[in-house]
Amino acid sequence: MKNIKYLFSYTAKYKVYRYRFAVFNILASLFGAFSIMTVVPFLKIIFNSDTTKPSVNIANESLTEQVNNFLKIQISEWGNYNSLLIFSGLLVLMFFLKNLCLYIAFTGLSYMRAGISKQLKNDIYSKLLKLPLSFFSNERKGDVLARVTNDIKEVEWSFIGVIEMLLKHPFMLIIPFSLLFYISWQLTIFVVIVLPISGYIISRLAKKLKSTAKLGNEKLGEVISIFEESISGIKIIKAFNAQNITKNNFEERNNEHFKLSRRVLKREYAASPLSEFMGSIVISAILVFAGRLIINNNFGLSGEMFIMYIAMFSQLIPPAKALSESYFRLEKGMASMDRINEILNYPEGINEQSGLHKVETLNDSISFKNVSFSYKNDVKVLDNINLKIKKGQKIALVGSSGAGKSTLSDLVLRFYDPTSGTILFDSTDIKTLSLREYRNKMAVVTQEPILFNDTVENNLKLGNQNASIEDMITAAKQANAHSFIEKLENGYQTNIGERGGKLSGGQKQRLTIARAILSNPEILILDEATSALDSESERLVNEALEHLMANRTSIIIAHRLSTIQNADMIVVMDHGKIAETGNHSDLISLKGIYYSLYKLQSLG
Repeated sequence: MKNIKYLFSYTAKYKVYRYRFAVFNILASLFGAFSIMTVVPFLKIIFNSDTTKPSVNIANESLTEQVNNFLKIQISEWGNYNSLLIFSGLLVLMFFLKNLCLYIAFTGLSYMRAGISKQLKNDIYSKLLKLPLSFFSNERKGDVLARVTNDIKEVEWSFIGVIEMLLKHPFMLIIPFSLLFYISWQLTIFVVIVLPISGYIISRLAKKLKSTAKLGNEKLGEVISIFEESISGIKIIKAFNAQNITKNNFEERNNEHFKLSRRVLKREYAASPLSEFMGSIVISAILVFAGRLIINNNFGLSGEMFIMYIAMFSQLIPPAKALSESYFRLEKGMASMDRINEILNYPEGINEQSGLHKVETLNDSISFKNVSFSYKNDVKVLDNINLKIKKGQKIALVGSSGAGKSTLSDLVLRFYDPTSGTILFDSTDIKTLSLREYRNKMAVVTQEPILFNDTVENNLKLGNQNASIEDMITAAKQANAHSFIEKLENGYQTNIGERGGKLSGGQKQRLTIARAILSNPEILILDEATSALDSESERLVNEALEHLMANRTSIIIAHRLSTIQNADMIVVMDHGKIAETGNHSDLISLKGIYYSLYKLQSLG
């Protein structure tokens, strides 16, 4: 019961559709019962050899006798065959109303189902943008995507099971499936002739359903692609405060998939009512065919057997079986919901809070005061770091892999908070600053260019949505990117593909530099920005970086020492500690770790 209540909590905004589902299922059950009532008394009279005149004194007659007398009077007035046609038409009408009610009920259910899926995806995506980087380090990307796709689908089916279990099956458990035999060869031949017609109509509906479902799956692929890109590019999204941009983009695509899902589900739910309605036409045709044989005394099937024959055609899917399936569907869906809740309930870590200090222009420096950091409590990645990065300085961080260079830059960006110690922006602890305003002061260029499956313009404007086309062109020229952008098929409106796959490595990197220039940061972090490029691309990128670093405070993480010899200060890190500091000449004269690294690279 707890699980059922939890699932129902997601339908709070869809109460009207819940009531609609229940009411129209009740009506469908009633019309189903009326369809049986239309057939049974009529057939009893058809097969009754009693030709006595109907009674006119109905005071002591039962309801059944009154109905039988009424039918006898009508049949005597209309004639046997005309009466048969009229009551057969009434039977078709009852089945039509029943299945119309089922369709109306399930279209309401489709809205709830697609709406719950849409809400879960929006909730998970919004949550992912708020989660700390440690979550993405610990979780497998594929597992996260599986929760967004497969697990949400299971929750959808679980929800349907709950709704049907509570609001449909109790009303539909009326007549069990009972007859499998007693078929005459005349009717069998007739059914073989008639059934392919209804089968053809249903197959046409299935083809339309297939084409719409394919389009829906393609749109779902776009939704999953945005998820994957956002997880891969979470650093850039956070660094450029682009959460709202990417969230709006995702919700727009997700809403398109939501609309397609509704179309698919409407057609899917139309299949079952249509098949039953076509079955009712077959039954009515059989009634007319067999009734004519009976009237002409050319038919050897008893009335009771004929009634059972009709019941067999009208009851194709046992509600009892569906009820048991709903229970197992609920349990399976709740297992998936537990996996989804692991994301939704994950601690968010660093978040923007109200009442924090506004971030002014950097006047003096960014300072590390006795800063230590551990991803886990037992191993220190940074150990008692004391460092002052003055405004306008170019600071280079060097050292072997795992020395703590990238972690130090992550702390500057406040992707993490120090385990101990303080980081000051001028004289203010960065924990007390507005996170959004603080990150607006910064830009990042990473070793692997992180671009999104969008136009050049939208990639450039990620950190500055108000930039004009002139601003973009100026930034692109400074990044040595304008010349190749102009040659693209649609210039700045060209879609660059997933992860910028339509561009070369150097072009992608120059585009990220143009993006950083356009955001006009005060503080710049370059994380191995040229290490993966060929010589020509590196030359162009280095020229672009010179434009980018001009008059800005820059933190450069580098393995190639040749690229940072002109840095104002070089910080040599070793096992999470600062081992040496100074300019290139000072560190060469010291003949320590930096000197050894420099000689090693010179020999290489």
